[in-house]
Amino acid sequence: MNRSHPYNGRGHPQKGFSLLEVLVSIVILAIGLLGLAGLQTKANEVEMEAYQRSVALMLVQDMADRVSAGRKYVDTFKTQSLVTYGVGDGQPTACADTADVSAQLCEWSNAMKGAAEATAKGNIGAPIGMRGCLISVPPTDDALGEFFVVGVWQGLMPTASPPANTPGAQCAADVEFGAGLRRAVVTRVLIPKQVAG
Repeated sequence: MNRSHPYNGRGHPQKGFSLLEVLVSIVILAIGLLGLAGLQTKANEVEMEAYQRSVALMLVQDMADRVSAGRKYVDTFKTQSLVTYGVGDGQPTACADTADVSAQLCEWSNAMKGAAEATAKGNIGAPIGMRGCLISVPPTDDALGEFFVVGVWQGLMPTASPPANTPGAQCAADVEFGAGLRRAVVTRVLIPKQVAG
């Protein structure tokens, strides 16, 4: 039984790969590796966005807890409505060791600046350019005060910005993060009146 073999031009059986086949394989491999590198870059961006959102949520919830616990300071918190704290504000880096409103806002401001995660190269523990606001709204008859605690920062990938006239758009409204790069988290705090009992 004869088996046919491909022959080269000299009448000998062809063995191995031709240079053209090797080059085609290298090109296909290079395209696959470029796609993998792009996928890794996108995964890093998504991971950073998720990290920033989780830190922003913690910082906003921290201030919401401070406002809730500060029943006797409700009127003072109301005077801070739409004041921007965080990156670019004038809060000192060393806050007073008290429980009053100014110390609470100073600590919140420093946390948004990443002061808790300071390194030799700068602060790294907070979302990019994070700022925060308290927005006081008229409370219901059963409440001493009602607030939106808002955190805004710059994202990495363009998406839809918060709609106008929402707390996410009102907080630090003068700061331009870039088209579609404004991110916001908001929580509502209602401080009820104490029921006589």
